[in-house]
Amino acid sequence: MKKLLIFVVVVGLLAIAGDRVAAKLATDEAKKRLVSAGVSSPEVDVRGFPFLTQLLARHFNDVRVTTPAVRIGTGRADQVSGTARDVTVPSSGPATAGHLSARGTIPYAEVLAQVSQPGLQLGDAGSGKVALKEQVSALGQTLSVVAQARVESKGNQLLVTPTALRLAGGGAVDAQLSSLVTDRFTFSYRIRGLPAGVHIDRITPAAGGFVVDVSGRDVRLVT
Repeated sequence: MKKLLIFVVVVGLLAIAGDRVAAKLATDEAKKRLVSAGVSSPEVDVRGFPFLTQLLARHFNDVRVTTPAVRIGTGRADQVSGTARDVTVPSSGPATAGHLSARGTIPYAEVLAQVSQPGLQLGDAGSGKVALKEQVSALGQTLSVVAQARVESKGNQLLVTPTALRLAGGGAVDAQLSSLVTDRFTFSYRIRGLPAGVHIDRITPAAGGFVVDVSGRDVRLVT
């Protein structure tokens, strides 16, 4: 998420006259910087008027960024939106946000690729759970096993743990097969790129992936 806020340093360097002109020039330059940092088609919105007063004070009340996709190293998040409030850009040193919140969707395919589970299928099971399905070779036969799993967070880890198993045709999974399959359906995914002081509030399975909400206070916006 920190890449989404590179622009606060950019606008802090733009000592130009004209309020709306200043805002447009600053946000246009910010978009260019964000694109060069791996952010796709970003939109930058500095709320509040007059903009020039905020610029001269090096303090921005409400700054918002949206983008269809962000890549951080080998990680990816889609439909990312971030809001920073009480943003201070000092003449030297890092910018800070009094409060930062963001939401993004980590696609199921991205998670499966990172945890090396290419044969596993993931989907939303409702009630905050995820559905899993995989062809499993066990006990001399190949079976299609379906599971529901709870989704939790621990630090910057997304944890998936199965709570119920059944055969795709509706049959029961016996204890021996359950012990073989449970480990295959249990995994964790590390969410990358969160600035220091930003924590995960909620992870919710959705149609396209895991929706992750994060927030933090007094966050240093390292560029």
